[in-house]
Amino acid sequence: MIDLQALFEGIVLFMDWFNFLLIILGLLLGVILGAIPGLTGSLGIALMLPVTFTMDPLPAFVFLIAIYTGGLFGGAITAVLINTPGSPAAVATTLDGYPMTKAGESGRALGLAVASSSIGGLIGGIVLLIIIQPLASFALKFGPTEMFLVAVFGLTIIASVQEGGFTKSMYAGLFGVLLGTVGMTSTGAMRGTFGNVYLLDGIPMIPALIGLFAVSELFFLADKNFVTKNTSNQGLTKEMLKGMKEVFKYPFNVLRSSSIGVFVGALPAAGSTIASLLSYNEAKRFSKSKDKFGKGNPEGVVAAETANNASEGGALATMLVLGIPGSASTAMLLGAIIMQGWVPGPRLFIDHSVILYGIIFSMLVGLLFLILIGGGVSLGAGRIINIPNRILIPIIIVFALIGAFATRNLLFDAFIVFIFGIIGWYLRRNKYPVIAVVLGLILGPIADGELIKSVQLHGSETLTAFFTRPVSLILIIITVVGVSLPIIMEQYNKKRKVT
Repeated sequence: MIDLQALFEGIVLFMDWFNFLLIILGLLLGVILGAIPGLTGSLGIALMLPVTFTMDPLPAFVFLIAIYTGGLFGGAITAVLINTPGSPAAVATTLDGYPMTKAGESGRALGLAVASSSIGGLIGGIVLLIIIQPLASFALKFGPTEMFLVAVFGLTIIASVQEGGFTKSMYAGLFGVLLGTVGMTSTGAMRGTFGNVYLLDGIPMIPALIGLFAVSELFFLADKNFVTKNTSNQGLTKEMLKGMKEVFKYPFNVLRSSSIGVFVGALPAAGSTIASLLSYNEAKRFSKSKDKFGKGNPEGVVAAETANNASEGGALATMLVLGIPGSASTAMLLGAIIMQGWVPGPRLFIDHSVILYGIIFSMLVGLLFLILIGGGVSLGAGRIINIPNRILIPIIIVFALIGAFATRNLLFDAFIVFIFGIIGWYLRRNKYPVIAVVLGLILGPIADGELIKSVQLHGSETLTAFFTRPVSLILIIITVVGVSLPIIMEQYNKKRKVT
């Protein structure tokens, strides 16, 4: 539970104008980098890590966590405006955010995204404050078998993708899983690399996403004058405010998505991408307007962005208490802890509880500032759709190539962008859902790696382990119910209509 005295002392320690300035600068940097495809908030933390070396611990972490917070939201801006997720975590936001832009509702979609991000992050931060130690301890119960089943449960989302029908969704999903297995396994076996050393670590995620979403979309925009027919930005501020208010119409969606985000974020190596995809699927499952998902349903934007930012609280809980990073961003934050001479692990809250409570409080303050800074950057970025496509397309290509190159500093990744751009164009032209490929590409390697670890750990008893470990058994039941319940309900509704 909360140590109220330490919390109060942490808040007092935080209350300095310099810390507020660091929050503003960090959020601005994180949002801008997150909005540029390939240049994620993780890059911002990496760039600023040396700067914090001479700082005291509290200001250093206030600055870095503000970049982390801004980066989680920033990816939603380009996801909404040009169908280009600034980071993998914003993939689910494109599904309904971009259709809203094409319908002339970009301001409303951006308002939904920034308000959902702030609310989800606040809920995640409050949960982090209250149950940080129990939550992180529970995450330790997730071994390889449990993480494999989490990935499998995520892959079941493919079955609910309606675009192109069930058969095409399954083919696209399996194609994604196949692509996800390219590279060297933990046992040293090489698969699908064709002797190319640049593929030993697998297909790079950022260039693949940029190609599948951004470049493939450019093929369809090439014969149009603008992204949308409604290019007027008059009343953009009003539309954004309308979108922000609209989030409160979906309280159950927000609470459910926040819970999923915190829980999945706390799992080692799960992260915000899985959280947002699972949350989107659950929002669709429980929605009264399932047929509107993927066509500009605000519920989809709310679910994706709420879970995306709520995962920050869960990820920080695991990182602070257990010293286990769940993403690239938290891995660099862990490096910052070590740079300060601290030892990651349970003793952090014993030795530095006041500073840690101050850091968590700064995160909550930063999420309130996110509404203003994220909204301001979104307001400026919203003018993008006023730019003619003949100018916009070359600019997007340049930024896409820079973003792809920046991830590994390899020219090979620029070729990956164009290859996946062609693949994405072909899939969309033939009504194969691109999101199913992305799900396979993201979750396939996780499932593959965790299954190998399970076999190494349990040997011939691997299959038994799935059913004898309590958490694994619960996940199996949830997966079976999650797959079968929609099918049963659909058949039941058909029978009711007949009778």
